[in-house]
Amino acid sequence: MRCFITALFVFLLGIFTSHAQENLFLEFRETPLKDVIQQLEKEVNLNFSYAEDLVENKSITVLAEGLSFDEVLGLLEAQTGLHFEKIDGQPQVIIVPVPLKKNSCIYLLDQDTRLPISENEVIVDSTIVIETDKRGLIQFENPKKTEYHIEAAGYKSITIKPKETCTSIYLTPAYKVLKEVIVTSYITTGIDRNRDGSITVAQKPLGSIPGQTTPDILQSIQLIPGVSSLDESASGIQIHGGTSDQNLVLFDHIRVFNSGYLYGMLSRFNPYATEKATIFKTATSAAYGDRVSGIIDLSTDSDVAKELSGGLGIDGLSIDGYIRAPISKKSSLSVYARNAYLDIYKTPTYEAYAKKIFNNSGRITDSSGNALNVSSDDGYTYDTSENEFRFYDVNAKYVYRPSVEDKISISALMTRNRTLFSFASEGETKNDSLATGNGGISINWLHSTSSTQTDQITTYFSSYDSYYQNEEYVGQTLEETNIRGNRISDFGLELKSDRTFKSNDLLSYGYQLSNTNLEIDLSSISNIDPNNTMSLPVRDSNLKNVLFGEYSFRRNNGGIFRFGLRAVHYGSLGNLYLEPRLNFEISVNKSLRIRTGLERRNQPISQLIEFNQTELRLDNNLWRLSDNVNYPLLKGNQFSTGLLFNKNGWTLDAEAYYKSLKGLTSYSQGFNLPQPYLSEGKSSIIGMDILLKKRIQNYRFWVGYSYNNVNFTFNQILENSFAGNNDIPHSFRISNSLDVKNFQFSIGWQYRSGTPFTPIKNYDEETKEVVFETLNNGRLPNFHRLDASINYKFPVDKNSSFMQIGFSALNIYNRIVPLAIVHRTIQQNNQLLLEQVIQRSSLGFTPNLTLRVFF
Repeated sequence: MRCFITALFVFLLGIFTSHAQENLFLEFRETPLKDVIQQLEKEVNLNFSYAEDLVENKSITVLAEGLSFDEVLGLLEAQTGLHFEKIDGQPQVIIVPVPLKKNSCIYLLDQDTRLPISENEVIVDSTIVIETDKRGLIQFENPKKTEYHIEAAGYKSITIKPKETCTSIYLTPAYKVLKEVIVTSYITTGIDRNRDGSITVAQKPLGSIPGQTTPDILQSIQLIPGVSSLDESASGIQIHGGTSDQNLVLFDHIRVFNSGYLYGMLSRFNPYATEKATIFKTATSAAYGDRVSGIIDLSTDSDVAKELSGGLGIDGLSIDGYIRAPISKKSSLSVYARNAYLDIYKTPTYEAYAKKIFNNSGRITDSSGNALNVSSDDGYTYDTSENEFRFYDVNAKYVYRPSVEDKISISALMTRNRTLFSFASEGETKNDSLATGNGGISINWLHSTSSTQTDQITTYFSSYDSYYQNEEYVGQTLEETNIRGNRISDFGLELKSDRTFKSNDLLSYGYQLSNTNLEIDLSSISNIDPNNTMSLPVRDSNLKNVLFGEYSFRRNNGGIFRFGLRAVHYGSLGNLYLEPRLNFEISVNKSLRIRTGLERRNQPISQLIEFNQTELRLDNNLWRLSDNVNYPLLKGNQFSTGLLFNKNGWTLDAEAYYKSLKGLTSYSQGFNLPQPYLSEGKSSIIGMDILLKKRIQNYRFWVGYSYNNVNFTFNQILENSFAGNNDIPHSFRISNSLDVKNFQFSIGWQYRSGTPFTPIKNYDEETKEVVFETLNNGRLPNFHRLDASINYKFPVDKNSSFMQIGFSALNIYNRIVPLAIVHRTIQQNNQLLLEQVIQRSSLGFTPNLTLRVFF
């Protein structure tokens, strides 16, 4: 019994001793390292071996408790630049110089806590991405530069000069960033998850993404579960089951009404002009309004350039370049430009896109699978047609800092897209031309009234125009001309103030004023029968006044509770609308967070899908202001809840949501229905998004899954609810990336359910009479494709100049399936006649080669 009690006592003593050693309390202020060592020797019963001259002139400052012994050694190592190694099986710690595996060795520490910045993402000179170890150490090759620019997530950037020994650098917390960023490298480098639920995608240093060789932000955000594009485009982005026109897209405060070139396949924004994008899927700030789905807020670099830099590149579609030049110590100018060269040479990249866009034919069957002889694109074939595609964009930004408290930014954007298309069949020739432009200018003045208050004034002007013309010839005779024009001019002013209190809570409030003028021109001119000539001009305007405010309770552990209210008065509707917003996210522990969001939003402008005045039937949408008569105000409510787990390189993010929309119309949803009358309806959307990511040193993989159930209710069309046009029950994506020295490899596979369509039940080929099954009762084949890319970077001189060569391939195994089917019908003598069936297919194998130089 005595032996048992003695053994138990020794066992418990060992536990308590071990526990005491694992919960050390340190309080030193500029204490010599030798004194610190002597105190530790007494507390942990270990001996430290070192050379006297090695520890001279080194001191420790720290106030921390609950540290393990390994954490203490890491702290000492980070503050001194020495290596502390505990000998296994012996009560001894050896202190030696840090072995330099590479040329540069830096320990990063927090200026306030004096503790190492462990397992944090660090960017060196905007090109090298490293993660600190548990002791805050980074090591990288030194190309004999005189200084380095260090950026660590959550801290202010710093420029340092390299040394031959390990250096300890103390970084000052950038509290706004530190408090908002929850997960760095949320999917890959450059994509971060914020405390308020938003996601930031930064151009530098955006990691390797399958199928991309340039950091196209609109394509990159589609890696985020719940964000997708059903037609593979960059502009047709759908967020939480909403359509693309339900997203608010901003570029430096300029409102963008068309974000794509080449019928949306290519982003309208120069990849190297966009510094970052902030995406809200839910729980949107009260500062944003006028859309019921997502927010995509793009911005360019707002810092004053300190030195001349730029870049030049060419890929399979365009050539682009930019330059950032300091004008003085307080101001700089950045200019970005891009231009397509496809009128000179049509590359394999363009040929792949053109076949997808212009070839809308395919095998037509009824619901039983029987082949039908139905016209498809009026006999068009890709090989016998002619097409020409051009685009260019220019944007510039001037930044001026007259004082530490003030910053003035002026941004300008101009984009232009033009497509010419012609084909002949059986003596008939059809010529199409489509030109779209979007641009504007914004001026922003940001003033730091005090250390706890910032105020800003922003004014902007946005302009959008779209002009489509179709000409039909028989022989040399022009028989018919169809014209569709759409123009928008939007002017706005915003006053906004942010105030941070001692508790770190944040109050934001402001006022917004805007006026939107909209024009639509629909006309058809018949040279054969003047009675068939028509013209339908529309002129509308909307003056909007908004008061908004929100209060955020922000806790030091990253928790947030935010309540916001937006009061909007639309002049065209004559009513006041209240939009409450509620969002909270709490930290259960260091690894687990839970969140909930609730919001109401309204949308006074939507796109109508117009079929009869276009032959291409692709980019055929028209913007129209709500009038609460024929075109109701779109109203949306959304509730979401989820959790975020992040530990040891693993990230799991899961979110469930419910969204209801009222004020939908049959015109906005593109139903090609027998009855020509406008029908109003609603939709309900239930969904779930899951992201799983793991990082193992330079290798990353991430898996995304989305469940989406979209139900439409249009009582004038169908008694029961039916699947929405964009109902995609299952969507899955898996991606991998690997960085090896100067190479970046990535490969990814994506899969999703086919979109709904209305099958043909019976069709008489002689009379063309058709009977359809229930609306959206069928589904097209499931979509999947494999994408890959590789990038190689190498320096071209001893400075920061380098070159990049990239190759990407979309749809490597060249699987082409229909993505949508449109039936073009007419009503004649109480009979429904089928004139044409248009199939829009997926993109085939699409290679792209990129060459870039940066200086």
